[in-house]
Amino acid sequence: MDQAVRAFFKKVAGEDLEIDWRELQEVLNFALKKEFQFEGFSKDVCRSMIAMLDVDRSGKLGVEEFKGLWMTIRMWKNVFKMYDHDTSGTLNTFELRRALNSAGYHLNANILNSLVLRYGNKDGKITFDDFVACAVKLKTMIESFNDRVPDGEKKAEFTLEEWVEMTMYS
Repeated sequence: MDQAVRAFFKKVAGEDLEIDWRELQEVLNFALKKEFQFEGFSKDVCRSMIAMLDVDRSGKLGVEEFKGLWMTIRMWKNVFKMYDHDTSGTLNTFELRRALNSAGYHLNANILNSLVLRYGNKDGKITFDDFVACAVKLKTMIESFNDRVPDGEKKAEFTLEEWVEMTMYS
């Protein structure tokens, strides 16, 4: 598996051995449009995925970063399919809560409702690409928070500049 991902990455990344948002978009749309009926991942979602793992802030992913992203997306894909009980290609609010819990995100009703308003369609349903966008944002925000929290605490301190920098790049 590891060798297959590396070979695939090398082919897509080209000479610089890094993948930018356009290359990522092409790869993910090619791989996932076979399984889901959707228009494909937007520029913004692909940039957010890169930002989630772009430790050196180059705007690109190296092979290890890409491998981590690929594994995370596969997990989210499996979670989405598991909780899309009616195989509609969307998650309702109840299915979304269960899917996010399964992915490790335990959220209160207010946050869940905010996510449905932000990522849901006019019927309040979440498509696969919007589920991934939501999961990327949650993962990034929670990890940014946890990086600044002393063990066992539920509060963190940020300056305005630190908060804007952390959340803007995601």
